[in-house]
Amino acid sequence: MTLPRCLRCEDIASADPFMQEVLEFLATKAGRHEIFLVGGYLRDLLLGKPARDADFATVLSPGELAAKTARRFGGKAVPLKEEEGIFRVALRREGRLYNLDFTSLKGRSLEEDLSRRDFTINAMALDVWTLCLQQEVLLPRDLVDKHYGWRDLKEGVLRECSKEAFRADPVRVLRAVRFMQAMGMTPEPRTLNHMKKYAALLARAPGERMAVEVLEVLSLSGSSAVFSWLQAQGILHHIFPALDRLPGVTQNHYHHLDAWGHTLATLDELDGLVGRPETAYPRFAVNIKEILSRPLQGPYARAALLRLAALFHDAGKADTWSRGEDGRIHFYGHAGHSVEEVAQAARRLCLSRRTSEYLQSMVREHMRMASVLAGGVTKRGLARILTRLGEETVDLVILSTADRLATRGPASTQEDVRRFIELGSEMLALAEREGESPPLLNGRDLQEELGMREGEELGRVLRRLRDAQLEGEIGSRDEALALARRMLREEGGSS
Repeated sequence: MTLPRCLRCEDIASADPFMQEVLEFLATKAGRHEIFLVGGYLRDLLLGKPARDADFATVLSPGELAAKTARRFGGKAVPLKEEEGIFRVALRREGRLYNLDFTSLKGRSLEEDLSRRDFTINAMALDVWTLCLQQEVLLPRDLVDKHYGWRDLKEGVLRECSKEAFRADPVRVLRAVRFMQAMGMTPEPRTLNHMKKYAALLARAPGERMAVEVLEVLSLSGSSAVFSWLQAQGILHHIFPALDRLPGVTQNHYHHLDAWGHTLATLDELDGLVGRPETAYPRFAVNIKEILSRPLQGPYARAALLRLAALFHDAGKADTWSRGEDGRIHFYGHAGHSVEEVAQAARRLCLSRRTSEYLQSMVREHMRMASVLAGGVTKRGLARILTRLGEETVDLVILSTADRLATRGPASTQEDVRRFIELGSEMLALAEREGESPPLLNGRDLQEELGMREGEELGRVLRRLRDAQLEGEIGSRDEALALARRMLREEGGSS
């Protein structure tokens, strides 16, 4: 990689004026070698893409520095781990959220602090006072860089700071994979050996921290290569053991790959549809991109979680493989087994209940479109699917289409693909129509107008009314009430 040999304050101000203000303010509160810019922000700054999260290590009181910074810039200072001397200032500038972390030095010196970090590329430090006084520093001369992180960053080498790095924090195994994907880094031999050696310790790692690393990987395209590499290195088993059972699971004549190869191909097809939905659904491309970019788990968009669903959509095939007397391969009930596996993964990663339900819904329903085609397409059938899925219809169409495009065995034809995309277009059109037309009646309307009570019958009537509205059978409140009365009479109810 090409790195600068000189870092100027004016360059920082040009890339991020607010961060330069922060640096200048901190320089007035410290002397030489008292506050250091460290970690990921410095690394990304050298790469020419400064982030909005910055870490500062200091010999001063981190709590006092955080409080002063918060007062100066109108943010809020909170202790993250007060007993360890870690404080955060969260604030907004021009709609952008910044997190500034202030930490006491760990150990007897800055060098000892840096030695405890994960990778050499994150173990560089820059004296804030010197930078602001001189207005520029020479690189790598003016860095504190005993582990040669500048050199490793330049050469694209991922190197652990110490042989204890992964044993001290096994989540660093996943972080290493993220850096490999996001920055094209290559682990040097000892680092790779230790990644494989200590991956088993992920079993005791906090799920929330694992989730961050996994979702960061899934937020970018190309995640299939990451998981393929993890499986080949024997690491995947310690993250998602159900997926590690898929290699070698042969499939039927609709498929050209084994279950693991098909899973990776589905991820690739999904990347294509997320990035360019117009290749399959040009009329709905703008809406698809908008929906898949909505946050679902913290800052992570639905597209990232949809990739996780794609990873698990066939996770149950290893447990449901069978061969009939005619020699054909079957996976009876694999969707149900896959739902159990993705639910377990969601629990392991401590994902929210909403996210877990989303993942289970996507995996459970991923064969629904194929089932509709096998039984013939009716508007009522499509409307019922839409009623059940709601806003997740778009996500399901994209996942199911990726699954279908990744299925290219001898029994699969281009005509089959055409019909599948045609069905997807119908479902997307219905979803669009639903968003434009709110329900004609709600539960309270039926209770007040028809004297109905809460329960299964009320829900059934509401679903039927919504189906009829989407099908164009009814178009007004009066027509909806008339249909509800007719349903109650036919079912022996009373109005």
